[in-house]
Amino acid sequence: MTKRIEIEFKSSVEIMNTPMKKRRFIVDEMIYPGLHVLSGDPKIGKSWMMMDMCLAIAKGEKFLGRKTEQGHVVYMALEDTSDNLQMRMYELTDEPTDNLQYVLLVNTLGNGLEDDLRKCKETFSDLKLIVIDTLQKVRETVDMKYGSDYKDVSTLKSIADELGIAIILVHHNRKQQDSNPNNMILGTNGIPGAADGLLVLTHKSDSKNAVLNISGRGAPSLDINVIREGAKWKLLDKPPDDKPDNFPSVIHDFMLEQKEFRGSASELCELLCKKFPSEEFKNNWMYRELLQHDEEVHSLGISYGKTKSNGTRSICVRYEADRDSSGSKLLYPESGVPAVPETSSNADISSQTVTPYASDVKTIAVPVGDKLIEWAVTVSRISWRSKALKLSRFNLEH
Repeated sequence: MTKRIEIEFKSSVEIMNTPMKKRRFIVDEMIYPGLHVLSGDPKIGKSWMMMDMCLAIAKGEKFLGRKTEQGHVVYMALEDTSDNLQMRMYELTDEPTDNLQYVLLVNTLGNGLEDDLRKCKETFSDLKLIVIDTLQKVRETVDMKYGSDYKDVSTLKSIADELGIAIILVHHNRKQQDSNPNNMILGTNGIPGAADGLLVLTHKSDSKNAVLNISGRGAPSLDINVIREGAKWKLLDKPPDDKPDNFPSVIHDFMLEQKEFRGSASELCELLCKKFPSEEFKNNWMYRELLQHDEEVHSLGISYGKTKSNGTRSICVRYEADRDSSGSKLLYPESGVPAVPETSSNADISSQTVTPYASDVKTIAVPVGDKLIEWAVTVSRISWRSKALKLSRFNLEH
């Protein structure tokens, strides 16, 4: 009997303002914690691809040009024997690793498999991935109905979510071709409907090449062109750029100079784009970036929030040096552009004011048109708004 649960409500405001970690990829752009299905044409080399992926994760090496998160992997090779696995391993590598563990027999769904999966996590605390090759081997029924497909895959998805790992189910394609790769997965729509991610491997017509179509919830949709050379699948496309996630460093270095910010998301985005021109920022993702990097930015002395006044929403960001685990050092790998205000002959700088803090005031000369005008700058409490730096003009007597 299914256990009853109490209904719980979450408002859209709560959802949009709750810090949530950025999606973690075990294989960049391909595999993340959750339930995935790899489906392929008969004898195309699905198991070879999975074993190669598992080796890459176990060693922390790239797979199809994409970075991996190193850790333990359990491969449930339920259609293989030890001697066959040995042959495959010698084809794939000269350097085995204890991070890759094989299992040849497991229980079925509803008859102990769930506990087998939990045992894997208990045994290997840094477990990243379990591959079940194949799905049909762990099912009690061959009933190909939507309800059965959805229930079985949902059960495995729940285990993946509970353990915080990825589970990949190796499955088969239909014989019929379809313009939508997801429609080629054998069985009903209950299988793709319950899965987080789908990987569909198909041969190109009249070619040795194949396409790995990737789709899923909240992840990019990709068509990766590959070719099988012996035991290994090789990437035919240009490898993706290994662009690091620099947002914590960017916002830290910006606020190290800025100290406080209050303004719209578009204003913050514009200022960051000017200071860090090699980075990409989106107006409507500014606050989400802060939420997804909540732990990192807080450890760097940064707090943030939202306000609404007269119908206008603002983002508020503050830097506190005594909470900065970096020791107030610049973290961005490049220097960035110095935060000097843009001025022009028609810039209305005098209308922008800020109350200076006496201990931190310095005087600088700022070009306005063809003149140099002296301004008092709050060095440790500079505040940005729109396109210009907020400054307090002194009435200087000479």
